[in-house]
Amino acid sequence: MNETVNLREILLILSKRWGMILVITSIFTIGTALISFFALTPIYQAKTEILVNRSLDSNLEGVLSVAEIDSNLKLIETYRVIIESPRIMERVVQTLGPEASMDELLLHTKVEPVKDSQVISITVEDPDQKRAVLIANTIATTFQEEVVKMLSMNNVHILAQARDNPAAKPVSPKPLLNSIIGFVLGMATSVGVVFFMEHLDTRLRSEKEVEEYLGLPVLATIAVIDKKTKKHLRQKRAEEVRSEYEKAEA
Repeated sequence: MNETVNLREILLILSKRWGMILVITSIFTIGTALISFFALTPIYQAKTEILVNRSLDSNLEGVLSVAEIDSNLKLIETYRVIIESPRIMERVVQTLGPEASMDELLLHTKVEPVKDSQVISITVEDPDQKRAVLIANTIATTFQEEVVKMLSMNNVHILAQARDNPAAKPVSPKPLLNSIIGFVLGMATSVGVVFFMEHLDTRLRSEKEVEEYLGLPVLATIAVIDKKTKKHLRQKRAEEVRSEYEKAEA
């Protein structure tokens, strides 16, 4: 059979198995929606921002020089590494209690500088919104205290603390987005299954396919007569025979 398939043939193949496509797509879409709503644990997010600013012993005019700003910007990456260091995280674990672990904190904490600024953002994700707020604020205050001891610098200030918000919505899972992804995956899977089944089906269904497969012209075809048509033909033939018999008797 010729492997070249045009658009019309593709649409014909899909239309023949639209029921299968509908079922598979529905299973994927509904399945991902149910998993998102009932199986996945909601995750909340809390964010604290700290500002890398001038030290307390800077010039009395309160004006930052270009050199000071450049120095603070270079310190931001160093501070990011320090925040994620065992020294800071171990202190945070001690403050939070035995239910916390350093590996868990590092896994659910993201520390990154805000672009083109002297601000570092500390973002924490946790199934408990209040706990996420507590962890984010604890990391910020612990770092603020420890950096003075480590570098003898007091240029870190908490710009914005994370706050407990009873109306906060989880950042994940996202049922609508997951359902859309499930729909796309279901559609792609169902179409793939349909074409795979079509590829395995080697039956010849038309004169054209026979000609393409054998490379020979079709000389004649035998029509398929269903039961209803066969019954109708028998009745018609019986009526013709009865009519001829009646004419002969007359």
